Amino acid sequence: MHAGHSDPIVPLIAAVQGPHLRPQISGTGTSAAERIFNVSATSPNRTPRLVTLDGSEGEGGGQILRTALTLSLLTGTPFRIVKIRANRQKPGLRPQHLTAVEAAAALGNAEVTGAEVGSRDLVFRPQSYTPRDLDLDIGTAGSTAMVLHTLHLPIALRAKTAVRVTLTGGTFNTKAPSYPFLESTWRAHMAALGCPIALTMPKAGFYPKGGGKLDAWIEPAELIPLNLNERGRIARITGIAGVSGLRASIAERIRARAMERLSDDGIAGDSEISIETVEWRGSSPGAAIALSVEYEGISAPATFVGLGERGKPADTVADEAVDELLAHDTTHNGAVDPHSADQIMIPLALVEGESVYSVSEVTEHLRTNARTIQAFLNRRIVVEEPEGDRPGLVTVI
Repeated sequence: MHAGHSDPIVPLIAAVQGPHLRPQISGTGTSAAERIFNVSATSPNRTPRLVTLDGSEGEGGGQILRTALTLSLLTGTPFRIVKIRANRQKPGLRPQHLTAVEAAAALGNAEVTGAEVGSRDLVFRPQSYTPRDLDLDIGTAGSTAMVLHTLHLPIALRAKTAVRVTLTGGTFNTKAPSYPFLESTWRAHMAALGCPIALTMPKAGFYPKGGGKLDAWIEPAELIPLNLNERGRIARITGIAGVSGLRASIAERIRARAMERLSDDGIAGDSEISIETVEWRGSSPGAAIALSVEYEGISAPATFVGLGERGKPADTVADEAVDELLAHDTTHNGAVDPHSADQIMIPLALVEGESVYSVSEVTEHLRTNARTIQAFLNRRIVVEEPEGDRPGLVTVI
């Protein structure tokens, strides 16, 4: 079914509200989604109002679409998104976005219009569904992480047993989470919020061929709120410098540069810094480094990735990760890193009770995700900007 083009296009921050679903915890022997939303996976689909989103607002990338797909599946709320990625160099849906749409549609038995590469207008109408194993191929080096993020909560909150999702595409991406971030940081955050997930990367996928493989085992979730607005001292810094289809000496040079920078900065003692090298199996040559900083009192480390590309010196690859790590550490008491801050907001908006967490940086991704979530859920999300030595603060009410 096509939404009529006379439908009003409203700004994201004033998007048409969905059914204002408040978490409701009741009953036993049901999935988390059935308790949270008071709906059954086998109940007849409702016909709530259509949420309309402007995809060019705020961050203006694929995040609005991914969050909308996640919440549409969980709440049963249909949506229309217009001006998809309108301000990007290649506007409209790219292959990884299309894979996310198609996967969400297959999982949620959804009726979709506008699902094609380049489309700037899409309508998604989900039905009831039961999670099942999925094997998805993006077909390019597009981000497997972004597709996983779209599907994770709709599966975890509806599943009654573990579900396996296999994704083929890019596992190291410049504008998306790379695999080491997922494994070290995102997985730890999800576990702390009651969403256990196991991950492996049998093959690395770099631009331009992709061909990487990401396996995820998604366990049934029982969400819990979060109160995390302080952090302790650095406990240790760990890292991995790796190559695929390139000389091992490149990984050694990247590692050496990172060790030199971190030691010279004095951020931690040499005994607290450990970076190993690895050779990944993959279809396309590539190089990367991931640095994870662990703080006392925080269960999830903050991970920062530097990616190689043709003509980029090894020192520059290391510097990218080190610079991000140092910027995060400079913000006093920023408990959550900039890349995780918007990602943990969705599960926290789905659980009953107030959550509060401090962030080292308030990004446009964070602001955009807050507005998108509020288009579907009756939750107030307050984002306070950093000021002086005070970090940013996110409160989900």
